[in-house]
Amino acid sequence: MYASNETDGKPTEHSVTKAGFPGFVDIGCGNGVLVDVLLHEGYKGWGFDARNRKSWDIFPSSTQRNLKQMILVPQPLLELNPDLEVENKVRSSGFLFKIPLKKSKEHVSNVPWHTGIFGKGTFIISNHSDELTPWTPLLASLSSSPFLMIPCCSHNLSGLRFRAPSKFNSYSADTLAPSYFSSSVTKSKSVAITVSSESREDEQPKQGSLKDLNTATRAKQPSAYAALCDWVSHLAAAVGYQVEKEMLRLPSTRNTGLVGRAMIDSIEPSDAVERMEKVKAIAIKEGADGAAWVERAKSLTRASKGTDKH
Repeated sequence: MYASNETDGKPTEHSVTKAGFPGFVDIGCGNGVLVDVLLHEGYKGWGFDARNRKSWDIFPSSTQRNLKQMILVPQPLLELNPDLEVENKVRSSGFLFKIPLKKSKEHVSNVPWHTGIFGKGTFIISNHSDELTPWTPLLASLSSSPFLMIPCCSHNLSGLRFRAPSKFNSYSADTLAPSYFSSSVTKSKSVAITVSSESREDEQPKQGSLKDLNTATRAKQPSAYAALCDWVSHLAAAVGYQVEKEMLRLPSTRNTGLVGRAMIDSIEPSDAVERMEKVKAIAIKEGADGAAWVERAKSLTRASKGTDKH
C-alpha cells in the first residue's frame, strides 16, 4: 500500500519508505509504549487515549508531544445522531477535533473530541483498544487506510460490553447481546443464541442456557475471544478489506493481530461519500447508539490521571 525503498530495482531490508509514510495513529494508545517504540524506529505518528496516563511522563519529550488525551466519537455516529450537535471545530496538526455542545461543562469540557477521520493512508492501530476495536476497520475505510487491530475485550458499536456474534449464529446475536450482557453477564451463564437455518427448531433453543444445547452444538461454539476476532473480521470484510491474521508474540492470551492492507478484488473502488454511507448502513444494522457511545466516552474521562490499563 505504501511506496518502497529499492536498490537496483530490489527492495531493501526496510521495504516501507519512512519518508513517504503518511504516518500512524494509535487509537486508544493506553500506556503509550507502542507509540514510543514506533517513533524511535523512525516512523512518524501519534497516539491518543481518553485518559492521560502516568506512564506518559516517563517518555522523552519527543514522545510526550505525540501522546494526546482525547475522545473519539466516530463521524458516522455524529451523522446518524443529529442531536449530538457539536461546536467549535478546531484544527490541530491537520486533524479535525470537535467539542460537544451539550453538557460541555461536565467531565470532558477540556478534552478534545476526534471524529475518527484521519489523513488518507494513515496507518490506524488499535492495540487492546476495547470499544474502538470494531470501529477500527470502519474508520480505516473512511480514510482509505490500512489498519492493525489486536482485539481484547468485546464491545459493540455502541461501546457496550457484549458477546460478539460469529459464524456460529450467522452474526445475528448483536441485537440481543448488548442488552443482555450489560445487565446479566455476572448473574447467569445464558447467552443469546440464534439457530442456524440448518438446525431444526425443535432440536435447539433460540436463546437460553448453554446447558440446553446438545454436546455437538456446544462443541462448535467458539470462545468469546474467537467470536470477537471473527466478528470484527466480518466487519472489515464488509467494507472491502482482505483480512490477514497473525498470532503475535505478546505477554497476553489476547494476541491475535488482524491486518487490513489490501482490498477484496471483487469489490469496486468507491468514493468518500459511498464509503460513509456503507459504514452508516453497517452501524444501523448493528444497532449502534450514538448517545450510548457518548455517555460511555464521558465515563472514561472520569478516572484520575495515572490509570495505566493496557
